[in-house]
Amino acid sequence: MSTSESSSIARIPIAGLLAWILPGLGHLYLGYRKRGMILLVTIMVTFWSGVAIGGVKGTVDPNNRKAWFFAELCTGSHALVAWGWHKAIGLTPKAPEQGPRPYTAHWLRADVGIHYAGVAGLLNLLVILDAITRADPAHRKKPEGSPAPRGDP
Repeated sequence: MSTSESSSIARIPIAGLLAWILPGLGHLYLGYRKRGMILLVTIMVTFWSGVAIGGVKGTVDPNNRKAWFFAELCTGSHALVAWGWHKAIGLTPKAPEQGPRPYTAHWLRADVGIHYAGVAGLLNLLVILDAITRADPAHRKKPEGSPAPRGDP
């Protein structure tokens, strides 16, 4: 195996990991700048819109909504930041005379937010697979006009 083949094979897990860490980053790494920026903005806006709609306590909830939380984790750093924010809100000190501050979110609003954030994660799962496929030299499409490979006679 030549060094160029091993370096192109190393691009596959790197592109997948970068696509998970920050949606669209794997495509940027591979040189697909326009596609990478579109994916980055689309997934980021979808995820954070869900958090804005449902609130971080109601949207990113690993205890009560495990399946949706695992879907949200596919957005990588976005989900980790939101999860840290979720945990930090639970740790805010409260004045003893006020008692616990209840978290209130309308049930429908919270569900919509969860769905937005979860769909963003599932969409990024497709983005990760696309980045991995585009990084694999065996799956790259040949330019149009090049001859089709010939089979054995």
